[in-house]
Amino acid sequence: MKKTLLLLACTALLAASLTACGSKPAENTDTDTGSSASDSASAESTLSGTLDEKKDFMFVVTDEKGAAYEFTFDASAKPEGLDDAAEGDSVTVTYKGTVSEADPFDGTVISVEKD
Repeated sequence: MKKTLLLLACTALLAASLTACGSKPAENTDTDTGSSASDSASAESTLSGTLDEKKDFMFVVTDEKGAAYEFTFDASAKPEGLDDAAEGDSVTVTYKGTVSEADPFDGTVISVEKD
């Protein structure tokens, strides 16, 4: 009986850990429609959603589909407008780089605008 419960628990844990690996990166709304792969890191993109969490070095925005994206920044250089937004506010984040649900943020946050 204990072996069966242990086997079920391990199977559930494995299934839960594998489902997190299938998340897709956020759809970027590039302001430059003719950008190539080398320009994608320098092109500005936006993401709109709800500010769920705000700390000294990062914040989390959840879009309308329920996908949560974590944005990190240097604590000595907060993005413009972040101090004006509070948790629960609708915001639009302007950034350069790539954002993903599963991978860490690789880029620069330019501004956070409260909607």
